[in-house]
Amino acid sequence: MKDMTNLVFLNLRGCTSLLSLPKITTNSLKTLILSGCSSFQTFEVISEHLESLYLNGTEINGLPPAIGNLHRLIFLNLKDCKNLATLPDCLGELKSLQELKLSRCSKLKIFPDVTAKMESLLVLLLDGTSIAELPCSIFHLSSLRRLCLSRNDNIRTLRFDMGHMFHLKWLELKYCKNLTSLPILPPNLQCLNAHGCTSLRTVASPQTLPTPTEQIHSTFIFTNCHELEQVSKNAIISYVQKKSKLMSADRYSPV
Repeated sequence: MKDMTNLVFLNLRGCTSLLSLPKITTNSLKTLILSGCSSFQTFEVISEHLESLYLNGTEINGLPPAIGNLHRLIFLNLKDCKNLATLPDCLGELKSLQELKLSRCSKLKIFPDVTAKMESLLVLLLDGTSIAELPCSIFHLSSLRRLCLSRNDNIRTLRFDMGHMFHLKWLELKYCKNLTSLPILPPNLQCLNAHGCTSLRTVASPQTLPTPTEQIHSTFIFTNCHELEQVSKNAIISYVQKKSKLMSADRYSPV
């Protein structure tokens, strides 16, 4: 391929015969779209200036170590990569990454221990994976707003401490049919969806209440959670009632 020094945007979406990228000379590429390239097997970093990378629906089974050099990467889409089995430990070096989408990567069993702090990550989608347990270092993701673990039959409990995840607003656990317990919930959680968690028995209590400056309405969905123990039901109801009173008092307090 000819010299593309000034290439900023490259869209190869739906190129179903593409197996790999030819050698490309570019230092300026910011967006690379390979979505739906269903035969694409090998990804190599062709620009360390990438900000958005779409590999969803490809045949890749892993990422190269050089992925850790993408310090400007903001968005990484790996949805529906059915052969993706592992993620490199250097994933934690992506300090600018805000969204990481791994939905329906059904062969993915382990999420790496994020020893290097991913201080910008806002959205982490792991629904439909085969991950059985998240590393305790996940609570170091202090900026995380949305965590999705839905439709995962391998998860039985969440062992990491969510009580310190002050920015987590959305936690999605739908149809985690073998999930049996939840730890203390994040203090500023806006939506918890545990619909269809048919083995869920316990939710840790007491849950931490938010501070008055962080009052938000919350929605807790536990429909079809037939095994949920009464003490956990009472704890959830008590939490919601206390929060409602706290919000009401704050709303009508004199300025």
